[in-house]
Amino acid sequence: MREKRRLRGQDAGRAATWTALGALLLLLAAGVASAAEPALVPNALGPVPPDDARNVAYAHGYYILFVVDAAFTLGCLYLVLASGLAAAMQRLCERLAARRLLQIALFVAFLALLRSAADLPIDLWVYFREKRYGFMNQSLAAWLGDRGKVLLISTALQAIFFPILYAAMRRLGRRWWLAGSTLAILFVVVGMVIAPVFLAPLFNTFTPLHDEALRADLLALAHAQGIPAREVYEVDASRQSAHTNAYVAGMLGTERIVLYDTLLERFAPREIRAVMGHEMGHYVLHHVWKTVALIAALIVAALLGVDRLGRRILRARPRWGIAGLEEPASLPLLLLLVSLFSLVARPVVYTWSRAQETAADEFGMNVVRDPEAAPSAYRKFALIDLDEMHVDPTVEALLFTHPSIVHRVEHARAWAREHPPSAP
Repeated sequence: MREKRRLRGQDAGRAATWTALGALLLLLAAGVASAAEPALVPNALGPVPPDDARNVAYAHGYYILFVVDAAFTLGCLYLVLASGLAAAMQRLCERLAARRLLQIALFVAFLALLRSAADLPIDLWVYFREKRYGFMNQSLAAWLGDRGKVLLISTALQAIFFPILYAAMRRLGRRWWLAGSTLAILFVVVGMVIAPVFLAPLFNTFTPLHDEALRADLLALAHAQGIPAREVYEVDASRQSAHTNAYVAGMLGTERIVLYDTLLERFAPREIRAVMGHEMGHYVLHHVWKTVALIAALIVAALLGVDRLGRRILRARPRWGIAGLEEPASLPLLLLLVSLFSLVARPVVYTWSRAQETAADEFGMNVVRDPEAAPSAYRKFALIDLDEMHVDPTVEALLFTHPSIVHRVEHARAWAREHPPSAP
């Protein structure tokens, strides 16, 4: 972290005054040069320094938020069931619409609105916290507008998915979870296909990378790895936030290489190359399809569990006023059980994810062959985005999709030892 130094004025004559002014001008010039040409983090392969108190406070706040948000979500869903509100909402939908599918779609919309309203206080806390830490760039009105878009899109998709799911429940009885799993997996795949080209542009503007030299370099790197990329995009992520990121998204022909404008502004070309080498690793190593396979297995297990446990719960809770799992009023219970299952499965999923990230790190370093660039990028992510670098192992196991910065730098250090520079 940079330390702020104060110039103490001393009456030591004209020479000292001009010396101080000259030094100040040099510092300002260096700052301008640094802003124009981002540099690597010094001694990127060296020991990782202790976390700054600001990083710790920012990161730990979100660890606590995860627990609070999970408990709040589960509690709200249970309250909707136990209070009889779910049954009352179903009766209202039955009065408003005669057709069963439309009743379910209305129930989905009412529940989505209810959950969005309940989540608003926590979401506002996150908004103002991001403002306080200097990340949030949107006005409250603009942020609420984006939140409204998310609500509309998610509600529309749910209003398609759940009527089909409940139709399968009525038609197939106890075997509905097989068809439901197939439907859910199909929605996951379709979502991954359409998100980069249809959904993401609703929130941001994607344009071809303006830096022609960097664009040509990244496309050449992608083509050398067999990635059929025709363009590299930059996105105006600074419209929402000062956070940095880069990714390869899409599948079945909608793949996109995307760089945040915030990353382009603050990362050196060598670091950007290392980051994209990592992201390309996910594509070449087929991590997307492997993750889809894992998600598919978890979906099957989750819906089978929902069928077996959900029916027992409803039989034991007649006061809820829900006749069976096939009724629309059971949707909060379905969501509650799936949420619980996801919490239980999270350590397994995140262990899988960290293994993939480590493999992508290895792939990127093998491709880029720049030992200092990758660890410099990892450290810069932490410095800019206030990530905690020294993470408690339990927290890392439960909450981290990526290895901690310390572990990633150690991996880069080991790679550098195994791949010393070639002799001239």
